[in-house]
Amino acid sequence: MKLQSIQLPRTGICTEENMYFRRKGIVDFTWDKDYIIMFHDSTLSFDTYFNGCSAEKWFKYTKIKRITINIHVKGQFRITLMRKEKSLDGSITKFLSEETFGEPDVEGTYSFPFESESNSGMFCFQLLCLSHNGIIYDGFYEGEVADEDISYVKIALDICTYRREIFVKKNVNALNSHIMSNDQSPMKGHLEIFISDNASTLKNEEIIINDQIHMVQNKNTGGAGGFTRGMIEASSRKEALGLTHVLVMDDDVIINPDSIYRTFVILSLLKDEYKDAFVGGAMLRLDKQYIQTENGARWNKGYLISHKSGLNLLDVDACLYNEFEEKTEFNAWWYCAFPIDVISDTNLPLPIFIRGDDVEYGLRNLKHLILMNGICVWHEPFENKYSSSMYYYIFRNRLIDNSIHKMKYKRKDFIRDLKEQVKREIVYYRYKNADLLMDGVNDFFNGIDWFMQQDGQALHQSVMGRGYKLQDINDLPMPFSYPAYEQSCRMPEPTRKQRFIRKLTFNGIWLRSIKKDDNEMPVVAPTFTARPTNFYRVDKALNYDYCSRKGFVTQKSIKETIRLSYKLKKISIKSRYMYARTVKEYETRGKELMNIKFWKKYLDI
Repeated sequence: MKLQSIQLPRTGICTEENMYFRRKGIVDFTWDKDYIIMFHDSTLSFDTYFNGCSAEKWFKYTKIKRITINIHVKGQFRITLMRKEKSLDGSITKFLSEETFGEPDVEGTYSFPFESESNSGMFCFQLLCLSHNGIIYDGFYEGEVADEDISYVKIALDICTYRREIFVKKNVNALNSHIMSNDQSPMKGHLEIFISDNASTLKNEEIIINDQIHMVQNKNTGGAGGFTRGMIEASSRKEALGLTHVLVMDDDVIINPDSIYRTFVILSLLKDEYKDAFVGGAMLRLDKQYIQTENGARWNKGYLISHKSGLNLLDVDACLYNEFEEKTEFNAWWYCAFPIDVISDTNLPLPIFIRGDDVEYGLRNLKHLILMNGICVWHEPFENKYSSSMYYYIFRNRLIDNSIHKMKYKRKDFIRDLKEQVKREIVYYRYKNADLLMDGVNDFFNGIDWFMQQDGQALHQSVMGRGYKLQDINDLPMPFSYPAYEQSCRMPEPTRKQRFIRKLTFNGIWLRSIKKDDNEMPVVAPTFTARPTNFYRVDKALNYDYCSRKGFVTQKSIKETIRLSYKLKKISIKSRYMYARTVKEYETRGKELMNIKFWKKYLDI
């Protein structure tokens, strides 16, 4: 069975060549071609993120007996088969075999089995052109497996969207051309797409291009509500459509269709002990496509640990590090597949609108998570998506998730973390964010009955109205200066003595502000990576969101500082008698939020 195809860089998906192959000598390749021309003595190495083969995981989780590389070429070549794995001081390369094949100007397909005493790490290969020139047309890794060991799999792709028409249409069209309408695809007939349109802005005639694409207009109840609606729709048609798995995927990602094919193959070949496994996709940055943001994660009571964050996937060592498995508790829903039987009338996600629904569902259901190089999406980095409303959900949902799963998140730790976050926003003069953080905590204390009575859409609109709104810089009451923004980003950290003074004076809030003259450079701080030093003894600042090129202005207010400090104190006192009680309530009654009866009422269906 074909495990994975040899991939080439493509505009619209990814053009980072060293994620696909590494060239040496004279090699001719351009993005508009689906083949590579090599000249005499040139080499191509496929020890890369997309074209290496995660042998250790294929053998661990699936029933394959042997892996073979099949190459379709024209010309004469020498192929070197290798196994690579990471070591403490770099990487280890084991040369498995080498063979000369092909003839000048003759086209053919050739197969070479990997024979290795160990399956650790990655299988890969290198080609050396021996003729005057040669052409690499395509290739694929094949797994030897008995027919009876191949399970029937049909995937329901669950997409929740809110005003992301461009991304959704592009991805649906790509999947339609590569899989659903492609007679050559082994996956044809094995994929159905379910779209929950939370904004009701997608037009049926533009998105439903065949009968395997299903769309519903959904109440705007956030990602949690949209994904759950997709699960409900897919589950209700499980028997009629023969669905076996659900793949939840964000609406604002770039996907390589081969990632879905690889997921399909893994699920088709799983060993019996891993039939309940989840398959996750890594998140790679949309702006720097070779940088990995996360490859599996641990919730860790809300002190999130993103595995293998920041890896440069152009490097072989980074790809080999990805092969190591670490303890994971969930995979985010930018790309996560699991058996459809996990979904039931009593086992639906939590209705927490956004942030933490994927975490909680993973904590509840995930036993094994399979992650492989080459299965990924490209997503806008979170630091490029600033929204004040998130401050309401971040802490509230953290408390809910921890409570339902009996995490030992003590009151003193909760108060310490809340104080740290509230004080940070006060120091940045972002008083609305501090309010939203504490409003979320107070609504947690309101208990599960209050939560169940809320209209998620109306609540979110209220939350949005209480936060900062990013505005065009020309509409702001202070001028934007890019050099000032750069200066803030590069401002040195304070000395030890300066830190002591700033701690005593609450970062200068209790001191007189140093006001800027009109001809002086204004204070422009980044929204996500701001530091207290950017605001020390500042009267007001322009908070600049680099991605949207918009911002908002905040100004120091002693009155607001005192008000919010008092509000924080009240929550601290309230928590003495409310925290343990509310935690216990969510722990014992949390299942009331996970059943179909509640969800149908919540979604008005």
